[in-house]
Amino acid sequence: MIPQQIIDALKKVFAFSDDKLKVTNPDLSTSSNGNLKVVSIPEKSTEQVFTSKSIAANSSADFTVSNEYSAVIVTVKASYDASATSGVRVRWLYSPDNTNFDSPEDAEDAGYYKDLTFAVGATRQRTVPIPLLQKYTKVQIVNLDGSKSVTVDVWKTLMR
Repeated sequence: MIPQQIIDALKKVFAFSDDKLKVTNPDLSTSSNGNLKVVSIPEKSTEQVFTSKSIAANSSADFTVSNEYSAVIVTVKASYDASATSGVRVRWLYSPDNTNFDSPEDAEDAGYYKDLTFAVGATRQRTVPIPLLQKYTKVQIVNLDGSKSVTVDVWKTLMR
């Protein structure tokens, strides 16, 4: 399911007309028939944020992204303990000033999270696109297990 905030952002740029997708944003380049011209491929930058990082039970590891970019694509690979009972959540919190972030409860209420699938002793990987709606976005990798740590590898790809 596509998050509502992404759908809302797309509606600001595109609209359907005569069963065709049309560009509605005048700042974008279009051809004479109204089709969007690809002017350039978005600049992106990928880096590994965590390598074999152990996250304790009921804890999280996080990193912050500034909105000089339009989106961050987060890929998480989690290796679960053979006795684990819960998995990993990717949650994001917004802030206008890098100090006052959304509370985790309100972020989850707004749907600003994705859970990796879980299986005892297994390794799972998931990629999560996150729109950067505020000046700062804190991405949290949350271990939902109450008694076992989890080992994660995390990459972020920043999109202009």
